[in-house]
Amino acid sequence: MNLEFSSNAPRSSKKALEELLFLNPHQHLVREGIINSLAKFGHPQLVETEHGWSVRVGAEEAQTLFAFDRARLIQDPVGVVVFLRTPASVIVIVHVAVHPDYALKTGKVGAGLGVTLIEKVMEIATRIVGVQRIVFFYRQQVVIQLTPRTAAKPT
Repeated sequence: MNLEFSSNAPRSSKKALEELLFLNPHQHLVREGIINSLAKFGHPQLVETEHGWSVRVGAEEAQTLFAFDRARLIQDPVGVVVFLRTPASVIVIVHVAVHPDYALKTGKVGAGLGVTLIEKVMEIATRIVGVQRIVFFYRQQVVIQLTPRTAAKPT
């Protein structure tokens, strides 16, 4: 994969984003986590900005990271991760969606796009002063503790 990441998706991607976020054929695999996330944070919504589409979660100001495969002719996102910083020392991943063609297939070696998106959030978190851990809300037992050598240090 030749991936590129952005906090916005092109306006022409609305239909593909709706399918990715709301009609994803793999969402049944994390149904309970989705229901818990909706109850705690609210529903994700596509929001049109001056730069394209972003995602808002309930009343929260969410951060969105879209993944694009540069090798594809159509430049619709193939994955998205939505996360919040609440409280200030924690980043909570509230939604991850991956196009079925980019999901990790059983028996294949390597990380699927979902793992890659979570790793990108980890990379972002290490640059934010005060962030100590990442919680993947779909699987609350998954907490990534950032060590002092990986977490950003105040300058």
